[in-house]
Amino acid sequence: MRRTIRRAAAELYAQSGLTDISARTIADKAGVSVGTLYAYFENLTELMQSLWKEPVARLLAELERALEGIDDPLQRLRTLLETYARFAEEHRAVYRGAFLFVRPASHGEPPRASLDQDRFFGLLRSAILQAQQRGLARPGDPAIIAQTLWSGVHGAIALPLNMDRLALAPPERAVPHMIEALLEWIALSP
Repeated sequence: MRRTIRRAAAELYAQSGLTDISARTIADKAGVSVGTLYAYFENLTELMQSLWKEPVARLLAELERALEGIDDPLQRLRTLLETYARFAEEHRAVYRGAFLFVRPASHGEPPRASLDQDRFFGLLRSAILQAQQRGLARPGDPAIIAQTLWSGVHGAIALPLNMDRLALAPPERAVPHMIEALLEWIALSP
C-alpha cells in the first residue's frame, strides 16, 4: 500500500509539481482513503521526502565510490562537488524534489536533522579537515567551509533552474566555474 501511495504521489508530482498535491488528490489517485494515506505517512512532507530517499541514497553511494583511491583531499573535494553537480544534471526531477523542494506551509514542518547526520556534508567536512591538517587549505571551521562549498555549487545549479525569467547560463556551464572559484578560495598556495 505504501508503494501504491508513493507511486501516485510521484505521478502527480511529475504531472504538475507541487501545485496540485494534496492528501485528497494523492489518495484519489492511489484509490485509497485519506485516512489510509495518513496511516502510512505522518504528513505530506514525509510522503514527498520518501520519493527522493532511494535516488539520494544512490547518489551517496556513487559519491563514496568516486572517492575510492583518491588521497589528495583537494581532489576529493573536486570529485564530491563535480559528482553532486552531475547528479543534478542527469536527474533533474529528483534533484528538484530532493534539493530544491520548497515546503508549502500546508505540508507541515519536518524535524530538522543535524548536519552531522548528512553523509554528503560529512564527506565534504572530512576532506576539508584533511586538507587543513596537511596545510593545503585555509584555516577556519571545516563545517562552515563545507557549507560554503555546498552552497556555492548548489546556487550555481539552482539559480538558472529557479530564475528562468533571466537569461542565465545553464548549470552545466556555470557549475565548473563555481567549482574552480571555490577550490581556489579554499586552497593555500604551496
